[in-house]
Amino acid sequence: MLTLQRWAIVALMTMLALVPAQAQVDPGSAERLLRRSGLWVQLDGVAAQVLQGLQEAAAQSGRTPPPGEAERLAAAARAAYAGDRLRSVALRQVAQELSPQHLPALFEWYASPTGVLMTRLEEQAAADTRGTEALMAEGQARWDTLGAERRARLDALLQASGSVDSALSITLNTVAGVRQGLASVMPPGEGPTPEATRALLAEQLPRLRPAYEQLLRASSALIYAEASDEQLQAYVGFMRSAPGQHLADLLLRVLDAAFLDGATELGRRLAPPPGPSA
Repeated sequence: MLTLQRWAIVALMTMLALVPAQAQVDPGSAERLLRRSGLWVQLDGVAAQVLQGLQEAAAQSGRTPPPGEAERLAAAARAAYAGDRLRSVALRQVAQELSPQHLPALFEWYASPTGVLMTRLEEQAAADTRGTEALMAEGQARWDTLGAERRARLDALLQASGSVDSALSITLNTVAGVRQGLASVMPPGEGPTPEATRALLAEQLPRLRPAYEQLLRASSALIYAEASDEQLQAYVGFMRSAPGQHLADLLLRVLDAAFLDGATELGRRLAPPPGPSA
């Protein structure tokens, strides 16, 4: 006669057998989607953007690092945010989490003329090497000239794509990730813990939202300047569809993971070199 424990095990195994295994997308399809979406190419420009942001922040604070330290920072940023490193994180996560049922609709969109155009515009924006201030000034000037209907379409696109939430999350993960990387190679107790850093930043994010909304509106006015109202409306429709929402949610997690991985590696590389042993 089976004991109660054995019955529990039998019931558990029966339940597990009835639950379908989570389907995974093959790596080839995952890579194809990342390429069609433009993210594959965009990840190549992250290192330069991060380094530019660090340099601009240092200049604004008046604490520009000396030449030797500046070179070490540049080398660390290029290695930590190398396109191949970030793509490996993105590829693995997309293959694991993308629902195969959405693949046909996603590939159909990215093969359409409007889908191809949007990918091209986003890739061009990611490759723009101008400084942040120059880009934002041009974007804001363009936004100020737009009519109410055009602004509404761009706002709808930002909302459907979750761009503001994504930007805020990446900011949190970047700062917390650097702290996490530093903590992994520094003596215990030096500086705030990664958890404390993340909690402090999370409190600040709601206050940063209006600034990020303004920044992304200006950016969208510049990025999608070539797109017609009809093409923007089609893009919004795609992003609001079930496949589009699934992809937007997944890419947010992909970017979170990629930027956290890069930031953690940057923190490890920025740790002070060990001094001579006593």
